[in-house]
Amino acid sequence: MPDSPEDTSDSTTSLRICLEGHANALALNNTNTQVAVAGRSLLKVFAIDSDGGFGFTEVCNMRGGKNQNLSYSSNDVAWSSLDSNILATAATNGVVSVWDLSKFGRQKQLLVFNEHERTAHTVTFHSTEPNILISGSQDGTIKCFDTRCDKSVSTYFSSESVRDVKFSPHTLNLFSAVSENGNVKMWDMRKSDKCVVQYTAHSGPIYTCDWHPTRNWLATGSRDKQIKVWNMDGRVNLEYTIHTIAVVGRVKWRPERTYHIASCALVMDYSVHVWDIRRPYIPFASFNEHTNVTTAIAWQGSNSHCLLSTSKDSTIYKHAFKDATRPALKANTQGASLGRHGDITFTKKIKEYAPKTSGVSNTKTTSFISRRKSNASGVVQFHLDHSKLYMFILKDTLMGYPVHNTTAVLRVHESFMGCAREMLLSGKKLSELCEHNAEVCKKYGKHNATTLWNFVKLFYGSNNFEPPYEHRASFSNQKNPTNSRRTTQVASDWAPQRIDMGQDVNGNSQEAPHEITHADDDDAELGGSGKQHPPTSSVILSESQIISEITFDNFELLRNGFIYVGPADLTKALAFPDTALHHDVQAARPQLDLKASDHEKSPPPHVPSVLKVSQIPPIPMWEPHQFVADALMLQNDVGDVQTALTVLIVLGDARKLLPIEDDLVEHWFQTYVDQLHRYDLWNEACLVINRSWFRSVRQLNQHSTTMHTNCGECGRPMTANGWYCEKCKSMQSAKCCVCGLIVRGLYVWCQGCSHGGHIEHLQKYFAKHAKCPKCGHLCSYS
Repeated sequence: MPDSPEDTSDSTTSLRICLEGHANALALNNTNTQVAVAGRSLLKVFAIDSDGGFGFTEVCNMRGGKNQNLSYSSNDVAWSSLDSNILATAATNGVVSVWDLSKFGRQKQLLVFNEHERTAHTVTFHSTEPNILISGSQDGTIKCFDTRCDKSVSTYFSSESVRDVKFSPHTLNLFSAVSENGNVKMWDMRKSDKCVVQYTAHSGPIYTCDWHPTRNWLATGSRDKQIKVWNMDGRVNLEYTIHTIAVVGRVKWRPERTYHIASCALVMDYSVHVWDIRRPYIPFASFNEHTNVTTAIAWQGSNSHCLLSTSKDSTIYKHAFKDATRPALKANTQGASLGRHGDITFTKKIKEYAPKTSGVSNTKTTSFISRRKSNASGVVQFHLDHSKLYMFILKDTLMGYPVHNTTAVLRVHESFMGCAREMLLSGKKLSELCEHNAEVCKKYGKHNATTLWNFVKLFYGSNNFEPPYEHRASFSNQKNPTNSRRTTQVASDWAPQRIDMGQDVNGNSQEAPHEITHADDDDAELGGSGKQHPPTSSVILSESQIISEITFDNFELLRNGFIYVGPADLTKALAFPDTALHHDVQAARPQLDLKASDHEKSPPPHVPSVLKVSQIPPIPMWEPHQFVADALMLQNDVGDVQTALTVLIVLGDARKLLPIEDDLVEHWFQTYVDQLHRYDLWNEACLVINRSWFRSVRQLNQHSTTMHTNCGECGRPMTANGWYCEKCKSMQSAKCCVCGLIVRGLYVWCQGCSHGGHIEHLQKYFAKHAKCPKCGHLCSYS
């Protein structure tokens, strides 16, 4: 389906831009007729052909000749929003350069700002001020430059390296900055002492951000393979989350489409995906032309049908939206799923029939045209519904638990929060922990989790699974297996008769076939009402003997309630030629080259009435490790990572027996901790982090825990020497603003005025007053 009726003009074009290296960034000028491409050994400007030409025409090459200056090696490029001749680059050596395309030769490099101490990752121009630009660096600083000056006019400090900065199109002088510690900061250009807003957006480094053109939304992309959309109106709120398959490198909102955003990956994935944020698990459209990782993307101005991208394959593409693939159209339209409460949901494909027309001729053409016209409406649909959904809810009486013991129907987040607060991870024996957690899950209606906890208690709470693993004691390991076991009696009622028949056969007796046939008939009638006798060389086993003496190796020999445990050669000796039994036995064993003398030998004169087995194979113990691992994977698949991870934590060292990859468990830790943080369960998250056996997870407690306060006298951030202010040359901020004494212990302060003191004194003070006792600021303590 075309995105809109006018999405049929352009076609996808490409150009190889450099043989020596690839591009790291691209940017378009304010008229969207030229594109600048920058890389480690590349800085070129191309004109975009709009009249059906080749696609790109090189206009300028600013790295021509033998100039290998590192200030030309660019990580990012930005074009002035008002002047088509001015652009800026951020270099790998920290240099920020401003270029004027109207000049010639080396004079094109108009300004060089060498103030960053480490790599400069990003640079961008102000949307309304043509002379203002900002840059973010690995050294944790953001520099604001004015092209009319030869040095920076402001410096904004961040605790971590800054990966991307963007000016807000909705609020003047406001820009966002994302860091490698997962934080997002909002800065006012006029206030460089502290940021306006700060919040943790991702559990890993954030590499990119982009403002929505019409709504006050900020999109961020991170190493945690997620794109998050934040509503910046009032209090910061997470609106949408998109789950990708790789680390997110770049994001760009699609113009004229409220819910569409494009992204490319930093590793693995070579495609450019356009997402509808209302459906976060499958892309709306994909461009798969690149043969290596895509490094930069940009929409051609307000044209929502043209997307430009460059890659490590040293090409630049101009994608036409009509050429994009639609992954949603390839999705299976029918399927089934079993819910966590036993509910069944399935979808059935809807058969579409062409509408009937009055005329007989040209029916197919008419229906096809009518369908095409209906799809080409002004409103873009983000999915096509070809399936019908059916749901079957399991009754409470069939859930395996009494109805009066189950609680009222709770929301998913209520069950999650209740289990997170009440479940125990340590402090008791494994069986007691499993029993307690099973009761908690039962209380909150998570019956599948309750069954799993009871299963873990049964198999891991009472058995010793510490290495070396001791299987159930086998008879072969006992000191005297013959004396420790009762000898098995062989029914001897038919034994003399069977031996006599053997002698008759060797003497060419004619009664043997009849006897054998009659014996076979008796075998078929075993278990009847009359008195029956088992065949020779079979064993009568009692129920206790069957339990104690049948192993997995000889279980296949059990037939009709009898099991043969005698020597294998005796079967051949008692199986007579020219009989059905003889042919069955011979067909079941490898054929041997027997001599004539072997056929003439008769069986032994007396068959013993007691058969003894010298060695019994050990009985292997059934290990539940694979079953438990599959159960945990199922809990994760149905969205209950809480149960899957807590079971692993409670198991302790026994978790090493489960065949689950460490990378997956580490991902469970990060996911569960992120969920706990969303519901403000900070203490529970710390307990989970402390119980982790992964270093990367244990380090999460060290992230975002350092908060630099400001001096209460001058407002300058105190970053180096505790409470000592380098500007005021004093430690007045260490004193309580109520009693005037130095605080030793818990310290509480207002982030607005930076005054604070003993928590007990301030609690008593603000119980009667609302303003700061030192400066009169309207403080808000909770």
